Amino acid sequence: MRFRFRRLGLCLPFAVALWASALPLAAQLRSGNLYGKVIDPGGAPLAGAVATLSGGGGPEVRTGDAQGRFRFLGLAPGVYRLEVTLAGRSPFTVPELSIGVGRNVDLEVTLTPAESETLTVTAEAPPLDERRFSTGTSVVREELDAVPTTRDPWAILRTTPGVLADRVNVGGTETGLQSRIVGPGSSGEQTVWALDGMVITDMTALGSSPGQFDFDAFEEIQVTTGGNDAAISTGGVVVNLVTRRGTDVWRGSGRYFYSDSSLRSGLNFDAKDLGQAGAWNRNHAQAAFHAGNRVERLTDRGIELGGPLLRDRLWVWGSYGDPKVERRTIDDFAESTELPAGNLKLDAKLADGNSATLFFWHDDKSRQGFGASPQRPPETDWNQSRFGPVPTAWKFEDAQQFGSRLNLSVLASRVNGGFQLVPAGGDQVPVLDDDLVWHNSFFLTRSERAQQQTRVEGSAFVDTRKLSHELRFGVGYRTALESSLSRTPGGGWECCDGFASLSRDGLVRFRGRYADAFLSDTATVGRLTFNAGLRYDRQGGRNLPTEVRANPAFPDLLPAVSIPGGDAGFEWGNVVPRLGATWAFGKERDTLVRASYSRYADQLGTDTAAFISPFATQQYLFFYTSNNGGPTFEPDELIESAGPPSGGIDPFTFGPLVSNEIDPQLGAPITDELLLGVERALRPDLVIGLRVTWRRLTNLLERELLVFDDPDPRSPENLGVRGRPHRRDDYVQAGVLRGTLPNGRSFATPYWTLRDGISTRGGARLENGDREQEYRGAFLTLDKRLGHGWMLRGNVGVQDWRWRIPDAENEDPTDSVAGGVIDGSEVLSGANFPGGVKGNVFLNSRWSYALSGLVQIAPERRWGFDLAASATGHQGYPIRYAAQLFRQELDESRLTYLPATSNLSRYPDLHVLDLRIQKEIRFRDLATTVSLDCFNALNRSTVLQRQALLGRNTSDHVLEVLGARILRLGVRFKLR
Repeated sequence: MRFRFRRLGLCLPFAVALWASALPLAAQLRSGNLYGKVIDPGGAPLAGAVATLSGGGGPEVRTGDAQGRFRFLGLAPGVYRLEVTLAGRSPFTVPELSIGVGRNVDLEVTLTPAESETLTVTAEAPPLDERRFSTGTSVVREELDAVPTTRDPWAILRTTPGVLADRVNVGGTETGLQSRIVGPGSSGEQTVWALDGMVITDMTALGSSPGQFDFDAFEEIQVTTGGNDAAISTGGVVVNLVTRRGTDVWRGSGRYFYSDSSLRSGLNFDAKDLGQAGAWNRNHAQAAFHAGNRVERLTDRGIELGGPLLRDRLWVWGSYGDPKVERRTIDDFAESTELPAGNLKLDAKLADGNSATLFFWHDDKSRQGFGASPQRPPETDWNQSRFGPVPTAWKFEDAQQFGSRLNLSVLASRVNGGFQLVPAGGDQVPVLDDDLVWHNSFFLTRSERAQQQTRVEGSAFVDTRKLSHELRFGVGYRTALESSLSRTPGGGWECCDGFASLSRDGLVRFRGRYADAFLSDTATVGRLTFNAGLRYDRQGGRNLPTEVRANPAFPDLLPAVSIPGGDAGFEWGNVVPRLGATWAFGKERDTLVRASYSRYADQLGTDTAAFISPFATQQYLFFYTSNNGGPTFEPDELIESAGPPSGGIDPFTFGPLVSNEIDPQLGAPITDELLLGVERALRPDLVIGLRVTWRRLTNLLERELLVFDDPDPRSPENLGVRGRPHRRDDYVQAGVLRGTLPNGRSFATPYWTLRDGISTRGGARLENGDREQEYRGAFLTLDKRLGHGWMLRGNVGVQDWRWRIPDAENEDPTDSVAGGVIDGSEVLSGANFPGGVKGNVFLNSRWSYALSGLVQIAPERRWGFDLAASATGHQGYPIRYAAQLFRQELDESRLTYLPATSNLSRYPDLHVLDLRIQKEIRFRDLATTVSLDCFNALNRSTVLQRQALLGRNTSDHVLEVLGARILRLGVRFKLR
């Protein structure tokens, strides 16, 4: 199937002609807008007024139209000075006007008859944005500097209403690791990352960022979790990272933060929380451990500086940071991470109304000891480093303003992601013992991930009789290239009972292609603002020609193979609507009611698109062995076959065999969202709000097992076909899995297997199923900007996210560890196997909260200082106790668990309090701030993970606890 961009190409001239109808996605993700209307004291519009905006670079000038309106679009976040003049009228000046990312500031400017003095107004941006139809949070530089955080975007995500994360970073215990996150009714795979207007989402590890960042480079971090903006593709969390820029004044800062083990408290752990002896772990109690995961030493130093190269014309800004952290795991294994990252930006005013930006971002993360845990001793951990070309990303953007009614922009960017995970044990056979502990070595991963993006966007304004329309439009095209290798060192791995798996590399080479277009109209009449939009996305791609080497130990059993490549087998094309309205109440329009309906289509990951490639995962031959944990396999150590090969291997030629198939009509999963909210400005800098969200997720992707009406799925006549999708009548109950949970309750879980005469070779059909998910959430929010000596931002929410599953969808009724089988059960986000660094973390909480703020103590006094705090918490995540069961007829190891475990057992509720005290000392243009942070101030040692696989010696043993209280010293220097 060819990717149909020819039709899109025919539409391109039309798209260019409609440049006049788009607010740029690039601008939206890194900027804000200023709208003004000039009137006389009687309220009549004044035409021809001249508005001059300065502070973000060279001054920008706009002339008001016949209705007295002027507009400044695509403004970088910051503080500006606005001056409005008109012959015969007194000038009007706002000396400090704050512009934020994605926010629209509406000002009404009243010009009085000429007087001898300029009318100067001290005002902040209006607290309510009547043009905005989204939910989330925005954190500006002053909060990023003042409130205690672990100085990474994931720390900000954890404070966003409805966002849950799989880890807690206590003073650096998780620094350099990306959290798995879920938003309100959205999985982590639908997260979108944007840096200075360019989308940088990793389309292979879908929903993650391709690298790490210098935290002091950010002017603002905006997180969006819903709303009707047609410029945003998915219903997931959208993370906008906006960097600083140079202005006509040289400004800069430098910092140094330090922490080590001497600043850490002892572990406050109750021995009663250790894994107790019982039938679930063969009566093996857990011995006390020395400490939890902890920071041994942390340094974070960096600098940022920006200013004019040519005043009013050319500006430069750059930053560089080099955080380093040394850690110890719960089993006292060492781990170290270095996170150097840099940015460089050139902004130029090429002509009146024309500006250009050239931006570079580089990340060079390296890590030794990655993955070390009770199940991964040092010889099985990874050394991580970048893999592939540098720099990490670059972007060029040019924007042209045509009067006050038309704005155009063009963006081109490239992102080079890539990394490698090299096992410390080198080229030795990995061995998994009976307690699920690895030895000798581990699996190797290498991946190159490159993206290219072009966008054409703009904005225009049209007036009708009674309405003022803001038309928005954008078109874009992006490619994502993946080349990912997975390899087992030594040619295979060995596990308990003398079982060996010989392997051939997994290698995915895929080029994804993404096209999009959106069109929307925002109109205002009186107190009502409404928006209607449409968005179009086309997603697909192609598997590239691929060669895989032979098994190094047994090349005769698994020889070198290749495939020619081909279409993915499907493409997604979606047109989705977005609708929204706001109504302003009160004389000062200080109460705002919002409502919106939005439909989203999921973003397509390259791994999903490569589903039919036989090399997408490693291929295996199974044997019994007498190797007994040795570092290499020898020819005489393979005793006999332990069963048929995995589905990707031809049993006669040992070449590649395609066992998966894709429904050619496969469509994107769909999310429908309803938002209702009310906001109230209690004062110009204080807003409270209540928001209710409902979501329904349909058209979800399902992998249906392919079976044969034949006891031998690998017979010559069956190798040319892939089987048929399984049915409910293909299964019979095979038994009941019985046991005892660590809380003393017994369980009896039935399981099913294929009936006689039905077989499979493990292939699956990817299709859209009838399972649905339903989400309901309500959140109370508070936002107090810094003023009168304090600021505060917080939220508290309740939510419920459940499966809606028709009985006919459970062809195989056997439950799975990740859920999705029982109608009405809670939706969980986590692994399909309870193992790995975060394998026993399943994200689902019915309540959560976050609160952060700052109080200035005696700011007018020389001895004055600041106190800041951040408190977060959520209901404990479910414990997914499971027992392993091998169903040979299904060629797989299936985990079953007590149904509705999430309703019976959870980890303890999590509460984390971080504190800061800081003092600024200023001398002319130089300010020095010294600070002391205290993370996990209450020194809680909440259990975060247990070994949830039952029947092992380590079952229910604690794998992770909240890091102990630790202090961090800091000093920051600021120029101006």
